[in-house]
Amino acid sequence: MSRPVLAALTALAVTIAALALLGGAGPAERPPVVSNEDRDAIAAIPVERGADPPQADPDVDMSDPEAVGRAFLAAAHTVEAADRGRTHLRGAPYAEPGSAAGTVGTVVLDPPPPGTQRTATVTAMRLVASDPDGLCRGYRAELGTATGPPGGPYAFTTAARHVVLVRQPDGRWLVAVDSAATTDLPAGEG
Repeated sequence: MSRPVLAALTALAVTIAALALLGGAGPAERPPVVSNEDRDAIAAIPVERGADPPQADPDVDMSDPEAVGRAFLAAAHTVEAADRGRTHLRGAPYAEPGSAAGTVGTVVLDPPPPGTQRTATVTAMRLVASDPDGLCRGYRAELGTATGPPGGPYAFTTAARHVVLVRQPDGRWLVAVDSAATTDLPAGEG
């Protein structure tokens, strides 16, 4: 399967997931109405780019797609109170160049309160799809987060994520897509 076809399929999968998350505004459904107050609230919150990305952890085997996916998810979903109102690029060293994760970073919609941090850990990762040429793999990951002040106590939550990794010409695997996993996908796709 060629790279453009994989890119199109990935874009289609992300679009389907986004529609499912938004309530699946199909032809017989109308999208939700956004009030002027909602628009004003959204426009009032500028999002700025965070600090430059760090270096990749030298202990991560970049030729192992699962290891890269785990490192990306842990870095991309660990947030600090100082991330409020900006993106962060902690996952960028594990992201495909030109991808949203590699260029924009992670938009922090729900930062932890001041004086706390949110640390992400991948608790499970399962291969759910791969292409016949061995150039693209999709995983469903379980992500645990601990939010609290340094030294604890922490509040724990879990979430599921989908990540798609693409093998680069130099043999490294990099994340091309990261999205929330949803139970609204058709059977066999979650």
